[in-house]
Amino acid sequence: MPYLLLAFLIILYTLQSLFTKLYTDKYPGKPDNASATLTTVSGLTVAVITFFCFSLCRFTFNGWTVLIGALNAVALFGYNYFIVKASQSGPYSILMMFSLAGGIILPIVAALILGWDSWTSTPVILINVISIVAIIAAVYLVSGKSDASGDEKQRVSLPFILSCLGLGVCNGVYGIFLTLQQRTEEAGGEANRDEMVILTFLFAALISTVTSLIKNRKGFFATFRQTRISFLYLALTSIVFALAINLIVILIPQISTTVLYTLDNSSVLIMSVIASAVFFRERLSVKNIVGIVIMVCALVSMNLLPTLVA
Repeated sequence: MPYLLLAFLIILYTLQSLFTKLYTDKYPGKPDNASATLTTVSGLTVAVITFFCFSLCRFTFNGWTVLIGALNAVALFGYNYFIVKASQSGPYSILMMFSLAGGIILPIVAALILGWDSWTSTPVILINVISIVAIIAAVYLVSGKSDASGDEKQRVSLPFILSCLGLGVCNGVYGIFLTLQQRTEEAGGEANRDEMVILTFLFAALISTVTSLIKNRKGFFATFRQTRISFLYLALTSIVFALAINLIVILIPQISTTVLYTLDNSSVLIMSVIASAVFFRERLSVKNIVGIVIMVCALVSMNLLPTLVA
């Protein structure tokens, strides 16, 4: 059952990625304001849906959950900030490589150190390490654009690398904080699962609103104006995101950190690339296909070989 839910989670995050791209393409205002508007609206939507549909209008106050939720909101805001900065200054494939590396490696390392997860033998350690390295290398191949023009093949600069590092760290820290709250008794664990989601996204919406207000003092409300089509994609993105984040916190106590974050991050990337080829007519190059094959083989080896070895 947990793995069926994980498959559904991958579909949800893939849809979120698709709807987000469609929304940013159709956003009627300045492109720089699209991310802040999305963070504010989706944050409020996630909090409302979680409160009414998942917690059934119950909210238990816990100081540790408030603290972790606030810290996770900063990580979420940082992720949105750095992904915009990195996408504006360097190659998409390298950006995705850093993002996926941080999203997989940091939560796994934290889980091993804190005892949430364990690699039981030397062969299992080698299989997992080799698989993770292969996945990260495959990201570069999978996410590289087959039709990149001279302008898109941007020079890798120091600001770009720093933005990529920030992106990877924020992506990983976000996963760590989600797991930390779910596996820490002082923070309420599963009993405060919904509260964690509500607080994280309320804080993220607040941070985004304040920064947008500072940036757009005179035209703040204009940043929220939408066309019918952009509003549709904004609503779909927010609703799908609400379902996905609630599902992942349900899965955290049930699936090992290694399996959950590796499968989630890698599979969403593969599905997103395939969706781009289907819906946006983006051609898959030989490099893209080789990367997908390597990533699938690494995912299979990571999830099957350790069991056979044990």
